[in-house]
Amino acid sequence: MSAEKWPSIPAVLRVMAGWFMLGIGLLNLAVEIDGGLTGAYLMFHVVLGLGGVLMLLRRRPVPSRAGCAIAGVLALAGMVSTALPGTSRCCLEDPPGHGYPYPFLGTGGGVHVEPAYLVVDLIFWGCAGLLAMVVLAVAERALPQRRTPIDLRRYRGHAEPAAMSATPDRAGENVGGLT
Repeated sequence: MSAEKWPSIPAVLRVMAGWFMLGIGLLNLAVEIDGGLTGAYLMFHVVLGLGGVLMLLRRRPVPSRAGCAIAGVLALAGMVSTALPGTSRCCLEDPPGHGYPYPFLGTGGGVHVEPAYLVVDLIFWGCAGLLAMVVLAVAERALPQRRTPIDLRRYRGHAEPAAMSATPDRAGENVGGLT
């Protein structure tokens, strides 16, 4: 396999993950639409579906480095803040546990983690961070550009005026000095 085919592998993986997340999000919403939807379940699958759509876009809006950092911090803060224990009971035994949308951290009888729910929550917060990146990119485009005006009076002009005066007769030239 040649080296020039390797850059397409991340694109293929991104598209596969995007279709998977979009499919799971829409399929689970369609299955539970008859009345089994809870707020957390609905939020999880809507964010999962939107994350899948964003991964499928060929050119999604990308914010500045500061916007990417802010989106990453927001996703990490969401993950950490929902996992902070509020009680000494085990979160895996009592539904309003630690972790959103699924409880993955237990503190009763020692700290323990449910790996499957942790992966699902990481995917959710990753999609939420991706959505935050797109919102920040759109917001950055709406902001006016901030540029500091520069006083150009102290800079010397370009060399072209001196070059133009060096050859006074340019009648036979077709490209303004280039022959």
